[in-house]
Amino acid sequence: MNDKVKECRAEIVEKMIKAMEEGTAPWMRPWTDTMAPRNATSGRFYSGVNAFYLDLVGMMDFGGTDPRWATFAQAQKAGWAVKKGERGTRVVFWDLIEKPVMDEKGRPIITETGEEKKQSIPFGRVYTVFNGAQIVGIPAYAPTENIFDKIEKAEKIITDSGATIRHGGNRAAYSPTLDVIRMPPRGIFGSIYDYYATILHELAHWTGHTSRLNRPFGPKRSETYAREELVAEMASVFISAETAIPQTPAHFANHAAYVAHWINLLKNDGDALFRAARDASKAADYILKNEHGEADKGAA
Repeated sequence: MNDKVKECRAEIVEKMIKAMEEGTAPWMRPWTDTMAPRNATSGRFYSGVNAFYLDLVGMMDFGGTDPRWATFAQAQKAGWAVKKGERGTRVVFWDLIEKPVMDEKGRPIITETGEEKKQSIPFGRVYTVFNGAQIVGIPAYAPTENIFDKIEKAEKIITDSGATIRHGGNRAAYSPTLDVIRMPPRGIFGSIYDYYATILHELAHWTGHTSRLNRPFGPKRSETYAREELVAEMASVFISAETAIPQTPAHFANHAAYVAHWINLLKNDGDALFRAARDASKAADYILKNEHGEADKGAA
């Protein structure tokens, strides 16, 4: 592996670690890929770690408003221009190259047909790409979005929470460090119910901040992290049930599979589910405190 590839990998790892520390959640994705990273000139979607990495960079550095990327040469060929002073993002593309197989004396091995024996070796090429937000002349990006009727009660709960919510990119996550919820655009979800279920999940994480209910988040893949995900998912279900905000049958199926997964991880601790349910109830109460307050006034 050459030095450029090593440097690029180190950059990717550093960015991914930072994102993990900020709480990026690997749960269900009830939205389309209209905001997924793609090449600006060919329209081809990036794959593997490049897709994940460019999505993170696009969200963290450029607000997640444009998923398109292009090299300097590609932008120039399309009649666009990279803004002066902009720093590109390096990605690695892997290809296979054919090389002759050598014997112990360093000579090519010849097959029975008289041809050199070949082997395919992975070869990484590093490219520097620029986000659409860094390019002048590129047409404005307008993702295809669904038009949904908002549910007034759900909107009020979200607004009354006071949480900072930023829409953009292709991921849903709560960052305890920044105390910010990141959400994909509303219109790329399959339904408005999927949108609300997702944002309620992230709001549940938001209640765990040190200034609120002060729950430990823990490093990714730890039991603490798994437990917090279970708390957030259960709280989302509790809020939906209490407020009668509809959820699709498919979403309930996602809940069941998701919760079962985390229960399995925590099965060595017999009380874990009950503690998670207790904390989920507290999270739901915190989010619904204004709703509960108004209900109490109405009953007086």
